[in-house]
Amino acid sequence: MKKSFEIQYLDPRTLIPYEKNAKKHDERQIKDLAAAIVSRGFDQPITVDKHRVIITGHGRREAALVAGLALVPVIVRDDLSESAVRAKRLEDNRLASIDYDAIRMQEELNELLQDEDVEIYGFDDRELKVFIEDLTEKMADDTLIDDLNEEAERQREEHKAITEEVAGGRTRIIDILGFKDVPTSCAIAVGDLLAHMEEKTGLMGEAAFIAFAEKISEEVAEYE
Repeated sequence: MKKSFEIQYLDPRTLIPYEKNAKKHDERQIKDLAAAIVSRGFDQPITVDKHRVIITGHGRREAALVAGLALVPVIVRDDLSESAVRAKRLEDNRLASIDYDAIRMQEELNELLQDEDVEIYGFDDRELKVFIEDLTEKMADDTLIDDLNEEAERQREEHKAITEEVAGGRTRIIDILGFKDVPTSCAIAVGDLLAHMEEKTGLMGEAAFIAFAEKISEEVAEYE
């Protein structure tokens, strides 16, 4: 069932940044976003929990403050549990994908750059140069390597931050698997499964379950 949410207009100063937010914005990004908001408006609501702690939209809040906005659109997710809020926050950070169709972006930028009345925010001169050039042209090897190394390091830092966030708490099995019990007739089979995990990992109980799950996850990742 599709949910609908009411948008409220709140003072951005009353919204509380999440202290462990894994997604960081540098000063230039905030200034670019603020300029875009002033130019074209604020049309992406910030999402907060029932305590007004930000779930998604930390950068938009900072940009709104820079832009001097008195009110911003906000969705209050008071229907989510604390665990669900944390999960959604991490999902937003992870799924705010850097993936895009470079050819289509190039076409859009080429067209927009012909319009002198439109200013494009969020791209520096070098990025614009790369996108408006023929993407079939080979970039200098050292430039490409530098870019790849920089992106790899950024992803490592992001992964580390997310891992530290997740490692600090515990999650109920029911929230992961979607069920809290099994038919009594399956109890022996489930017990045998745990025994198999313990035998394969050399650990016991919860530790065996986690180690076995991590091993399976790694094997799946290798085939993807």
